[in-house]
Amino acid sequence: MKEYIETVIAPRIRGDGGWLDILNIDGDCIKVRLQGECSKCNIAPRCMDWVRQEIKRNLGRDVRIEYLRKKPFFWDND
Repeated sequence: MKEYIETVIAPRIRGDGGWLDILNIDGDCIKVRLQGECSKCNIAPRCMDWVRQEIKRNLGRDVRIEYLRKKPFFWDND
């Protein structure tokens, strides 16, 4: 599944200026970090649902995706 995400899904997301880092795959739960344009995107939940649907359609696995956003450096208050 990791290879599928990195070779099929991630390039599509990068096409819109985003980046998806896989943090962990534990059974049917995938944890990712959204970076680049994805870190501030308002439709991230819909995008993650699209990723879930693509995995189900192409790999036949029903997964759950949890995501974290990596804040751009200029959002830090420290």
